[in-house]
Amino acid sequence: MRKLFTLVAAIAIVACGDSPLAPVQTVDGSWSGLANGYSLSLVMAQSDTIVSGSALIANVAGANQGTLAGTFVYPTLHLTLSFPGFDAVKYDGTMSQAEAKIFGSLNGSGINNVEVDVRKK
Repeated sequence: MRKLFTLVAAIAIVACGDSPLAPVQTVDGSWSGLANGYSLSLVMAQSDTIVSGSALIANVAGANQGTLAGTFVYPTLHLTLSFPGFDAVKYDGTMSQAEAKIFGSLNGSGINNVEVDVRKK
């Protein structure tokens, strides 16, 4: 009986480890996602509809850290990501109504409409 309880407890702990956060109405905080060969991390601060912060983008070619600026009017996010030595990258997304997630895509500096969704951490 003890082994069964231990197994059930272990499964419950693993299942709870990566549950989605409740829906949000702002983009304040840390967000990250991995999809289509790209890793994207955003740290955003929102003041009214103005968004600023930092961005980290990585793929097999390497990683680049830079800044971000844009607007967020629920549920639409428009960002410009700036990295030293590269053209600007646009990140346009839509906030999920079901969880703290932004469905978005990257465009610019050789990236063409690559979908990378990010979740709040």
